[in-house]
Amino acid sequence: MGLFDKELSEIREFLAGAEARPRRREYCHSAPARWPRGMGKSLVLSQDTAVELGNPLTESCSFLVWDDDPGRVRDGAITLIGPELSECGGMSVPFGKAVIAGVSGFSAENSYDRYRAMDLVRFDLDLRGYMLRAASQYQREWSRVSHEALREGFSFQVLGGALIDVLKKTGYVETVEVIFITSSPEDVMSLRPISEGAHKIIGAMTKMMDELDYDCGSCSYNEVCSDVADLRNMRQQLEKRGELRYGT
Repeated sequence: MGLFDKELSEIREFLAGAEARPRRREYCHSAPARWPRGMGKSLVLSQDTAVELGNPLTESCSFLVWDDDPGRVRDGAITLIGPELSECGGMSVPFGKAVIAGVSGFSAENSYDRYRAMDLVRFDLDLRGYMLRAASQYQREWSRVSHEALREGFSFQVLGGALIDVLKKTGYVETVEVIFITSSPEDVMSLRPISEGAHKIIGAMTKMMDELDYDCGSCSYNEVCSDVADLRNMRQQLEKRGELRYGT
């Protein structure tokens, strides 16, 4: 059993339900993404913006989960539900993104730090004409694509491929699958329950690692730890090493 077995199953159900969508397509990323680097200066101003993804005035949902069995992740698969970037020029569109990383070597000691590293790699993307404007703890992501990038062929295949490449550079991510949604606010909202479940698990893990002195009985994540076997095991391993201290 893994930390995110329930969420992974729900993602698969979501994708199965979207198979008949007329605007559903899949890309396969097998070679390193080739796109000019922004050289750390990829600022996309509003007047230069061709497409805005996940503006605060529309729906946005972004999250990452991992599977301890890399073979269960469809490596290099990039699924897009909704219009491609070239089809939404001049628009601000709702944006959903789910990333599944197939990992190895995760333990009670390193899972939290490795999650943080995986979550932050999106800020390492240096793609000319693409700017991640904001990403917060509220499971949202807001980004812009420039007119020039769109004219030169920037797409979700490029964006997803670049994200896959940078995740694999961590050394413990073996396989990666990415899902993008631009079809409607309702479709993006349908991801939110899955995202919220994942973030509860991350919140519980964060509390265990950052707040070593607490009372499990009064902890707001107690129910999550009780339901997820891997969180219970993680807590037990930390207890054995004396790293969790409970209030009285």
